[in-house]
Amino acid sequence: MSGDNKRSVEEKVSSSAPDPVGADDAIDDTDDLDDDHVEIQKTISNSRKRHSLKNGDIKVQDVLPFPFLPNIRPLTVSDLESCVALENAAFTDSKHRCSREKFEYRLSSCPELCMGIFCTVSPEAAKGWEIETCKTAHPVETGRDDGSVSVMFAHIVGTRCHGELVTDQDMDYPRDFRTVKTSRSNIGHQEDGRTVAIHSLAVHPKLQGCGLGKLIMKAYMQQVNNSGTADRISLISQSYLVNYYTRFGFVHKGESQASFGGGGWHDLTITLSGPSSP
Repeated sequence: MSGDNKRSVEEKVSSSAPDPVGADDAIDDTDDLDDDHVEIQKTISNSRKRHSLKNGDIKVQDVLPFPFLPNIRPLTVSDLESCVALENAAFTDSKHRCSREKFEYRLSSCPELCMGIFCTVSPEAAKGWEIETCKTAHPVETGRDDGSVSVMFAHIVGTRCHGELVTDQDMDYPRDFRTVKTSRSNIGHQEDGRTVAIHSLAVHPKLQGCGLGKLIMKAYMQQVNNSGTADRISLISQSYLVNYYTRFGFVHKGESQASFGGGGWHDLTITLSGPSSP
């Protein structure tokens, strides 16, 4: 991927994650979803009628003891602990993880560039299957008697930058972000940047190989493209995942100068076409 979680690129989404994922989820056009996200949810719901939600021979539903009813939505600071828990579970190499502070900074500075896949889970149905993000999940808004919570299965976290490719400076963050809200720092998120840098793409290990990485990446690319506020999306990746990202249309630009996590990254970028004309 890109960004400081270079791991993002090596996010534990199998590099072979081939086929599209359809999701079977009831669509709730609530106020917290803008038009693009509502459209994404409807697209996912419709795709379920055409695909079996599988990647290779593994179907999402085959590994879950409860119904897979995914909800893709923007992330907020309230999702901080779930992001940290998922990141730690997905990346065994601590050098490739996004830190708690970076998550807090990004979720505070540009939540619109952060997205997650969630599923409503009841504690009883998940017994024996629990994942780390079950402990950090919030109760569903409807407040069900069965104690159901909204559990994070996957996330993508990004920021804006000025250059075409992701740099160490883009992956950094201003240490005073909690106290200085109008910082003009040249590191981290650049509000007027026209490049969206993906720093983290993570799928929980129990769900890797089921197509969730492809599902959230396509939804994210659609959201950013339709916003009309970016010219491209860029990221950095380990060599073994370069082909995974080129399947989405990313162009491999060669070895990256980024040294995050020990280096050894590759630059990838994709130019966006922008929203279609009315």
